[in-house]
Amino acid sequence: MEYSAQRVRAKTRAAVKRREDQIEQDEIESGELNLIPYLDMVTNLMLFLLASISAGIIFTQIDTTLPDKAPPSTSVQQPAQTNPDDQPLKLVVSVTRDRMILWSISGLEGSLQSPHATFPRTGHDGEPCDGNYMCESGYCNTETQKCGAVPANMPPLTPTPAFDYRGLSSSLYEIANRRYTGKMRKQETYQIILMADGAIPYNTIASVMAAMRCKLPEFGKEPHGCYLPTDDPDLKKAQNPISDKSMVYDTDRAAYDPKKMALFSDILFSSGFE
Repeated sequence: MEYSAQRVRAKTRAAVKRREDQIEQDEIESGELNLIPYLDMVTNLMLFLLASISAGIIFTQIDTTLPDKAPPSTSVQQPAQTNPDDQPLKLVVSVTRDRMILWSISGLEGSLQSPHATFPRTGHDGEPCDGNYMCESGYCNTETQKCGAVPANMPPLTPTPAFDYRGLSSSLYEIANRRYTGKMRKQETYQIILMADGAIPYNTIASVMAAMRCKLPEFGKEPHGCYLPTDDPDLKKAQNPISDKSMVYDTDRAAYDPKKMALFSDILFSSGFE
């Protein structure tokens, strides 16, 4: 049997109506309501309200200026130190393109305006050396013990800034020897800040760190390293506070000796001033 389009639509509407009545009856019997129509109404209502009031909203900008840094506090008093050698010196080694500067934030060992010591750039051709790290060319002639050009039979090396590393190490040794020798040196006093120019290469930074960590040997002598401070619980329980095998020592029980113990081994890095 063929049905016309009108009869098909009529039958479809009737089927939909029967289905809606059935769903409504099921909801009544189950006690649940179909909330979808109500949600549609609420959504349309919210959109209408937002559109009607958007023209009345005024956006404003409040001009504010936040301080870069808080001003230094003058009301808080620092606790008095019974022994000035127990507080960190806050030493800083600043490495620029033409010199190194040793100073302290605390002011106990110089300041940035009046540093404890400065060390010039060295390592030019013809200057004495006992290792390649002391030469800008990266080559130290072992026969003459002088910096020079890289021989033709060796691959070319990138020029690297060199400084008076022994001078820096000697100054740090003098500070550590004067303040801590024969005492129980506290762990926090080993801290030191390394502040280097961004153009300084890693090889130079490594040489500076070596001079900060241990006392460098005299010119021409082999380096021997140094004992490092540690909080190892096993060493604290051991009878001997110094471990020759691990090259470490317990700072709470071993009297400090800068000739064989670290100078300033806890190195913190800083990119400079803000």
